Amino acid sequence: MRVSVIGIGAVGGAIAALLDRAGHSVHAVARGHTLAAVREHGLRLVGAAGEHTSRVSVGPRVDDEAEVVLLAVRTFQTERALEEHADAIGDRPVIVTQNGVRGPERAAKALGRDAGVFGLLTTFPASGLGPGRVRLTGLGSMTIAPVLAADAPAATRLAHVLNAALPTRPADNLPGLLWTKLLLNEVNPLPAITGSSVQYTATHPLLSPILARALEETVAVIDAQRIRPAPVGRLHPAHVTAVREGRALDIVRGRLGRMFGVFPNPASTLQSIRRGEPTEIDDLSGEVVRVGHDFGIATPVNAALVSLVEHVTATRRFLPAAELARVVASVTG
Repeated sequence: MRVSVIGIGAVGGAIAALLDRAGHSVHAVARGHTLAAVREHGLRLVGAAGEHTSRVSVGPRVDDEAEVVLLAVRTFQTERALEEHADAIGDRPVIVTQNGVRGPERAAKALGRDAGVFGLLTTFPASGLGPGRVRLTGLGSMTIAPVLAADAPAATRLAHVLNAALPTRPADNLPGLLWTKLLLNEVNPLPAITGSSVQYTATHPLLSPILARALEETVAVIDAQRIRPAPVGRLHPAHVTAVREGRALDIVRGRLGRMFGVFPNPASTLQSIRRGEPTEIDDLSGEVVRVGHDFGIATPVNAALVSLVEHVTATRRFLPAAELARVVASVTG
């Protein structure tokens, strides 16, 4: 299949390289340093899936012959990216893979259609190493679900294509998938605040209880919306039940600590801070705070984490674990 990928950072770059290795025709949509690097050196993938240099075509716009478009920009860039490429996209299927829960909804609104819009939930840990270079720090899987229920057969066909890159399954219940992935993305703030890794924060005696409390708040918000959690990678509804029953710390130190592989993974928010770019924290923990407020649910840990990420982004000063724990304790009691 001919696939155009808008956004070849860590996740988009990894999928593009793996699809190319599997024999699909991949076109990377890029500009500036990234375009120049991929043209000269190819798209380089290293890490858990082995090494591969993809000589993908690359240019500033969607390939006119693309059969499907993969959108892998950050959530707050969704409208701009789609509006910029709207004419080239036309009525082609658009697969949205990004953090947060509003991406597919925002994409559908920007395109003026629900038909042919899909959410892709990924659980492989990836880090950008520079323009056109990506490291997989572990293996994982993907799940694709349509915005419109009538597109379920198309989701199955697209899952077959993506399965050549990484294990991919089709599913329904897109809201459940998105919110379960958001629960998983609670691993983002602590590495961003401390300048460390997911593995470090998930096992640290002062930091892992903070992450556990953030999970508890998120599950309360999921339940308030009457959303049915769905399996995302190795995170299953049973793990959500465990959080609900007071076993969040077990999930943090066990399941989440192991999902990101052995090589230290900084998660996407810290990667953005290191590049001097805006973070997605408002679409991650910030989403929990907003929806919690709408339903009258207190989310003090998530609110504190949003504030601290914004502080670190502004000052570029990471907090030691003990200082972070004191700050969170002072605002949450």
